[in-house]
Amino acid sequence: AGGAVVSGGVRLTLPWDVLAQVNHRLTSRGRGPGLTLSADYRAKKHAAEMLVQAQVRGKRPRFTGPVEMTLRFYEPDRRRRDPSNLLKLVEDAMSGTVYDDDHRIHRQTWERAGVDRERPRVEITVEALERAA
Repeated sequence: AGGAVVSGGVRLTLPWDVLAQVNHRLTSRGRGPGLTLSADYRAKKHAAEMLVQAQVRGKRPRFTGPVEMTLRFYEPDRRRRDPSNLLKLVEDAMSGTVYDDDHRIHRQTWERAGVDRERPRVEITVEALERAA
């Protein structure tokens, strides 16, 4: 059920200001039932997608098999927040560029790497995961 990481990964960085909390993701439509993505979330997701595309272009084709993702969050301050609420935007922003769909993520690790007031960010590594037989 495990797997080994294979070389040839993708490394990229997203600045903190493009991240959006998943609990800010949905808003009511205003007319009729249902929810839609908030304007803020859509704008930040688009900005993150553009940054991902710029960093990955020409480096490696997107993954079409299982991957492992590692995220290191350098937060802007010591305020209490849950980095797992930020994962959805990151995963969605990389879908279609780094991997064909975020269901390819078979292993994921994130950590708080500390406070960086000058350059808050998330550093991301995605590597192919070779499945054990």
